[in-house]
Amino acid sequence: MLNAHSEGVKTSLCFLFAVCLVVCGLQPLRAADNVAPAGPEGVEWSLQEIQGKPARGGDRGRPTLKLDGAKNQASGFAGVNRFFGGYEKTGEKLKFGALAWTMMAGPPEEMGAETAYRAALADVSHWRIAEGALELLKDKTVLLRFTAGKDGKKKAGE
Repeated sequence: MLNAHSEGVKTSLCFLFAVCLVVCGLQPLRAADNVAPAGPEGVEWSLQEIQGKPARGGDRGRPTLKLDGAKNQASGFAGVNRFFGGYEKTGEKLKFGALAWTMMAGPPEEMGAETAYRAALADVSHWRIAEGALELLKDKTVLLRFTAGKDGKKKAGE
């Protein structure tokens, strides 16, 4: 028969063991999150640069891009409007088809940045991963540079 002291020690050891399991079990997940994507598909990318200049997020957040390789479907947010449409990827070649866009109006500065983003997407011919970032190029010129993850602001209610 266990006395009260033994019960307390047993409970403490069980708790400590459970905490160790949780902490050790989460470590591989954290390490995997820090691994750079091998390709452009299956990741939500956040726009960092457009034609060498820093991209800024407006009130609605930073522009994004996501490529669904199973459906060859591109989608994203351009600062004011959302878009989707097809794309073709063969090796390092990448070409967007006609993209459908929502038609909301926004502040002139954000609409200008969105127009530049749209034009750059239309000119893309290649992609590459460099230092963990997705770069979309026209021939050898980097048009757009993204980092993995959505780091834009969420709208109220989301």
